[in-house]
Amino acid sequence: MEDHKRELFIIFFAQKDIILKTTLIIFIATILIAFFWPPVYVSTGSIIVKGKRPEKSPEALEREEIRLFRITKEDLYSEVQILTSPDVIKATIDELKEKKQYPEKIESSFTDKLPFLKRIKSLFETKEKQNKYDPAMDNEIKKIKGKLKTEIITASNVIKVSLFDKSPDDASVILTELMRQYIIYQMKVYNPAEAASFFSDQVEKYKSAIEDMEDKLDDLVTATKSANPQKEIENNLIIKKELETTLNTLRSESTEKKLFIEMLDKALNSDEIHYFSFIENNLSIKDLSNALHKLVLEEGTIRRKFHPKSAKAVAIKEQVGKTYEELKSEVTYYKESQESKLLTINEKIDNLESKIKDIIVKNIELYKQLTESRRIKRETEVLSFSYKTFAKRKEEADLKMNVNPAISNVGILNRPFPNYVSVFPKKKTMIPLGLIAGFITGCSLGFLKEYFDHTFKKPNDAVNYVDLPVIFSIPSMAIDLQEEEKKQIAG
Repeated sequence: MEDHKRELFIIFFAQKDIILKTTLIIFIATILIAFFWPPVYVSTGSIIVKGKRPEKSPEALEREEIRLFRITKEDLYSEVQILTSPDVIKATIDELKEKKQYPEKIESSFTDKLPFLKRIKSLFETKEKQNKYDPAMDNEIKKIKGKLKTEIITASNVIKVSLFDKSPDDASVILTELMRQYIIYQMKVYNPAEAASFFSDQVEKYKSAIEDMEDKLDDLVTATKSANPQKEIENNLIIKKELETTLNTLRSESTEKKLFIEMLDKALNSDEIHYFSFIENNLSIKDLSNALHKLVLEEGTIRRKFHPKSAKAVAIKEQVGKTYEELKSEVTYYKESQESKLLTINEKIDNLESKIKDIIVKNIELYKQLTESRRIKRETEVLSFSYKTFAKRKEEADLKMNVNPAISNVGILNRPFPNYVSVFPKKKTMIPLGLIAGFITGCSLGFLKEYFDHTFKKPNDAVNYVDLPVIFSIPSMAIDLQEEEKKQIAG
């Protein structure tokens, strides 16, 4: 250990010039920086992220409840990207320039001093503005972004923001406006104005489609003259059922009437005497039938007592024939009345059949209308659902566009304020550190020079490396010879 320490001291004293010069240079440079370097100040603020995105709706706002989702680390990094985005910085610069609070530190260039070169420069600037590119603004954005420093506080939803500048007041003003513009831009990102415009267009589109469907339904009702086809179909079915019952009754009555007339016609054309006793609803026929029946009985009694050619027999026979003819005449008239009634019944049957057919045709048309109206209503319901959905989204977008920053998902926890204590350079810290850094750097350079110097420095080196004995050593005379030469020249 003693040998190693001795070697270290030997190396240190051998390279003392490099060590001392390096230490002195770095120490002087540090002192110059500490006293003459323009001071840099920092303004610090912090932002708290309350939630990933507030879920708001008209119903929720009426109930005064806002649901906030749990945020993640990725959300915080996303907020940092928004905070340091060029758009936010540009909006900050524009706003400060409009308020005349932005520090103007750009000196006029050589071209601005000459009118001719100034006009040429203005032409290029016009062309650049036409291309929507402003190099000066781009440089300012890069400068401010380079001065920004963000830090996510561990185990919290807080983002610490720092801005370094040569003026504490300028740093505070820029950072304050930057944080304000960040909140405005962040709300625009999550609640873009294009969303409200899109939802508004969709609302108008579906509203127009619903109105077209309603016009189609009105035209359909006007064409068919039926406002409620389903109800009308049900009523027509009831009427049709009643008509069919009446029709069946009339058909039975017509059949009976037809058979009755045929029976009358057969009896009238028969050679035998018929009393037509089956006709019960005609008193004259009934009376003539009773009278004929009595005459026939009386004729039978006379024919048993008298000769057929006797006066009484002939008279009673003539009376029977005359009465029968009167009966047949009355029955013929009665038959004609029945035929007239049968014709009336058949006309009623035809009329009812026509009405039933009309009802069937009408119901078919009504059913087609009902089907078409149901299709239109289904489409209208779908359109109405979409309309209500987009209308609600539009209302939500409008609410979000006008939402109070107090209920935004981000907020300023600590506002920036001017800090008149510079963060660089710090004399009390830099001067000792400069001395230590200079000494360490000098020692490192000295030891590196010693390491790369392969000359023999000790008698033991000759023995150890070339295995030769050391007879004697000569001290270094270079410095003494140089001094003698200088004296001779001076003398």
